[in-house]
Amino acid sequence: EAVALCNDASALLANCSAPEAMPAAIDVLKASGKSVGAYANAFTQITKEFLKDKPTVDALTARRDMGPEAYADQAATWVDHGATILGGCCETTPAHIAELARRFARA
Repeated sequence: EAVALCNDASALLANCSAPEAMPAAIDVLKASGKSVGAYANAFTQITKEFLKDKPTVDALTARRDMGPEAYADQAATWVDHGATILGGCCETTPAHIAELARRFARA
């Protein structure tokens, strides 16, 4: 339903979710026929309790398994699903973005 509301957008991106969730989101977004991409976060799991309590992101912790190389490995699956715009959200760093640029600059 949200995709249908984005007629004037030139691209649609999924943002601030786990890297592993992005392929499914990209599959939904690419049905729009627009350029698609993803900006995942690198938090540990965000629980329903967290969402219910509505604390700030300061209450979350970074994943230890999501360094720049692992993040770029995840991004490769997004590209396989059709993403042409890649970035990073919470708990990603300039090193994560540099690794994306290194791996995908030619693409």
